[in-house]
Amino acid sequence: MLKWKWVLGVAAAALLLSPQSLLAWGPATHVKLASDLLDQLGLLPAITAALLRRNARDYLFGNIAADVVIAKKLSRVKQFCHHWQTGLTLYRDAATDRGRAFALGYLTHLAADTVAHNKFLPRQIALHRTTISFGHMYWEMRADSTIGPFYWNKLHLLLQEMFEEHRQSLSVYLTDTFLPFAVNWRMFYRTNRFMSRHFLRKAMERWYDRSRWTLSDQLMREYRAECLHRMLDVLTNLEHASVLHEDPNGNAALAYTRVQRRMLRRLANAGLIAPHILYETAVAHAPIAFASGKPVDTGSMALTERR
Repeated sequence: MLKWKWVLGVAAAALLLSPQSLLAWGPATHVKLASDLLDQLGLLPAITAALLRRNARDYLFGNIAADVVIAKKLSRVKQFCHHWQTGLTLYRDAATDRGRAFALGYLTHLAADTVAHNKFLPRQIALHRTTISFGHMYWEMRADSTIGPFYWNKLHLLLQEMFEEHRQSLSVYLTDTFLPFAVNWRMFYRTNRFMSRHFLRKAMERWYDRSRWTLSDQLMREYRAECLHRMLDVLTNLEHASVLHEDPNGNAALAYTRVQRRMLRRLANAGLIAPHILYETAVAHAPIAFASGKPVDTGSMALTERR
């Protein structure tokens, strides 16, 4: 028992201290996106739609299970859980319909994260001048705070089931991770169950209400709409989907954001920030809806404040 407590303590430290362990969208956002997609099965090929309709819970679970590994970048790259090839291999090797639905959920999780890591997080971090580590965690939780209690309760109920078939499938592919797979699995369940508790959500909402940074519900709806578009792409086209050319980890986008953030800070300190600079930065990572010429709100961008 003492050994397990020590291992779980190491896991918790890795989760809290490593920027690489942070997620993109949080679990409630992924549950909402997956639920919204299940309401639009008529847009999918008939065979895929029938599969997901029969195995909806497995599909929902796949949409959160892609974040099962803690400290992802400290694991071997070829076994990296947040990777297109892992999801495609899970799908090709699945022996049951439940396994195939789970793998499709895994892939749509990655598709949604291409929006989070390449657009939403770079935009929020650059414009609000949060650090990569703090901003990654903060904006992920802020995005989850826009999700209603129905989906949090759905997440909580989903985590009452252990999904043994999917645990075994993942344990085959996610080997040589920084922490043993059994520890990752246990921490995944404990962390997400804790995050879905009502008292924690209310405490976080009170914190956000006092924040100097706003997050528009309309902006989040448009980001989620773009996520759904990409999720439909991967479900329809699998390995031929255009979204597979996007990095679900957003490594290049977040690296550029770090540079951009420094540049904006220097401009702000020199008093050279102008509205058009904020506008261009916002549009570069905006949801597709903004490409049609919709106005971008830059009024809440506290570029001279440090965090």
